[in-house]
Amino acid sequence: MQESTPLQTAPRSESSFHLVVPGPLSAAENMALDDLLLDQPGWFLRLTGWRQPVVTLGRFQPWPDSCSGERSAFPPIHPAGEVEPPPDTLAAVRRATGGGAILHGEDWTIAIAGDCPSPVFPHRRPTAVAHRISLLLARLFEGHATSRGGEVQEASMQHITDCFLRRSPSDVVVEGTEGSIKAGGIALAFRQGRVLIEASLRRDLLDAQPDNDLQQLHRLGLFLGLKAGSSSVGELPLQWQGPLARRVEQRFGDPRWNHG
Repeated sequence: MQESTPLQTAPRSESSFHLVVPGPLSAAENMALDDLLLDQPGWFLRLTGWRQPVVTLGRFQPWPDSCSGERSAFPPIHPAGEVEPPPDTLAAVRRATGGGAILHGEDWTIAIAGDCPSPVFPHRRPTAVAHRISLLLARLFEGHATSRGGEVQEASMQHITDCFLRRSPSDVVVEGTEGSIKAGGIALAFRQGRVLIEASLRRDLLDAQPDNDLQQLHRLGLFLGLKAGSSSVGELPLQWQGPLARRVEQRFGDPRWNHG
């Protein structure tokens, strides 16, 4: 059963969080960096910047079919890394996390990587982690926002190209004049006692300006029950450069990986 009231904070942890804000990266570099953080010790809150609009696809999502009707606004895509992509298409990169396709460029994109199970996420269950983080993300909104809850309402993501047209129990929703509006979606990946959470929130509903991004990210770290730690703004640590480049070359920059 889903929780009925928002969490004020996660249980207090002795761990510190590290802010990672490298600036705009390519689609492949962004996904490689999130994947790298999943393998690093410690807690990371990471702000994702995009050099140009891109689409990310869930790890297990089929390559989306052509869309029609309401979904035709979603742009045509090609696998990131393709040498001669078709004109007027956007690069699509496959994430390490699950979930469905998301168009990035004007959203507020973040990632969280840390230990699971841990005082922050005591239960290593996707539903438990997803519901907890969606409630905490909802606290960043000025108006009434919460986690949608309920049950998954579609069996396949192949024909639902845009994540914001999907309905998931872990959605962050705000109340509008015609009912609940999806304001954010999350996707998860688990690996060797770690969890990666990637989130996309609508800036227009969040009322978040880019110059407040670091403050918002810092607030989220405190909501998670973590202590403020170091920040890496601009350049990434030198020891990450090699592993990051290899992940781009061997996976996230490879059109075969991205097409799936």
